[in-house]
Amino acid sequence: MMRFISKRRIPAIIGLLAGTGLLVLAIPHTMASMLLALSTQRYQYINNPDTSDETINRLYDTTMDAIGWVATSDAWTRIGYIEMARARRATTPEDKTNHYLKADNAFTSALTISPMDTFTWARLTFTRLKTGGANDGTAIEALRMSLLTGPYERNIAVNQISYAISLWSQLTAAEQTDIQKKIRWIDRLEHRDLVNLARHNPKAIQVTVAAMATAPNNAFVRFIRDVNKPD
Repeated sequence: MMRFISKRRIPAIIGLLAGTGLLVLAIPHTMASMLLALSTQRYQYINNPDTSDETINRLYDTTMDAIGWVATSDAWTRIGYIEMARARRATTPEDKTNHYLKADNAFTSALTISPMDTFTWARLTFTRLKTGGANDGTAIEALRMSLLTGPYERNIAVNQISYAISLWSQLTAAEQTDIQKKIRWIDRLEHRDLVNLARHNPKAIQVTVAAMATAPNNAFVRFIRDVNKPD
């Protein structure tokens, strides 16, 4: 004899099915997060010279496994940094460029998920400067997005200035003025890093000194003094 489901039980059954569906959907995210969490400690040491190539390779595989579950911007950004670490270890120009191109692809994938991440736009600018992006216009495009999404990000401001100086002739007059303002601003916060940039980049010293010339006199004097200090 067929049994009919009581109307009173229908909401409970629907709730059970919905809960089961949410659990199934949560499993990939849980697995991806777990894989990234378990490899975080190794990831923090990818730029340590004592970290073996084998460790970096395992870290790459684990991160790609996480992406296989769920592709997140954090995971793709991690792949980008791993490829940058591999590029620094490369022994031939071809291998170095190849790894920077792979980093570029990874950062691009991350930005399709989180397009407002100014730090990733900055890293993308760097990889494009390493792979011909200064000539084809892709580096300046990435830099503009980094400046747009993070005009006053203290932690990457000196890097943004460095990239802007490398692409100075491609900036508009208004953009150059904005970079000069950024130089005067970051001098108050990251004076030492700005001085180091100026001291080790002949093109940077021209731009930074010109920008600091319109800063308060005491700031300008301190900048010139520190730039001219012997190593």
